[in-house]
Amino acid sequence: MTASCRLALVLLFALGCAHEGAFGGGPQTPAAYDPSARQSLRIPGGERCLSLLNQLGIKYERIATRGRMNTPVKVTGDIAGIRYVSEGRPSLICDCRLALALHWSAPVLSAWHISEIEHYGAYVNRGTRGGRPSLHAQGLALDAARFKFSRMSQSVSEDFGRGAGCWPEAPVLNRVVCQLRGLGLFRELITPDHDADHHDHVHLAIAPL
Repeated sequence: MTASCRLALVLLFALGCAHEGAFGGGPQTPAAYDPSARQSLRIPGGERCLSLLNQLGIKYERIATRGRMNTPVKVTGDIAGIRYVSEGRPSLICDCRLALALHWSAPVLSAWHISEIEHYGAYVNRGTRGGRPSLHAQGLALDAARFKFSRMSQSVSEDFGRGAGCWPEAPVLNRVVCQLRGLGLFRELITPDHDADHHDHVHLAIAPL
């Protein structure tokens, strides 16, 4: 069993019945930027990352260098049973490390019976409002807009509860986001609670190496 698979199993065991249980982080909205998130630094890059994608059975194509991505890939299938869709069709162009991070996140998403995430893009060659390079330009960020569950589909714009934090009674999407935060994978996790730019999506980004 690979190291990434072992980590995924540990995370799933720790979460238990995530879709029924409460998140233990308290009611407050987590910070948008978490400098203590270290798990993403354990995700290897380059050929080692590609080797792990192969071992995990993630279908992808290597693509030409784009922007600041170190190991650009086009994911052509699901990741641990979860499809990533943009503009109505399966589509995910990102750095290999983000694809692996999404696999490591799959135990949380699967526990909620999420089978599909509609997103506004991962790789986008742009900067931030503050003038620094965006993690999108490195292919290390995903803007998730809609989540498809087994019996429903929920959008961030309509179903995320502003100010609801991580209470056990908070809306489903809030609790999903809180549990993703609990993995320690995402250096940036920005929601509609943080600013108007993210009123319709959740920004998930891992730390660069």
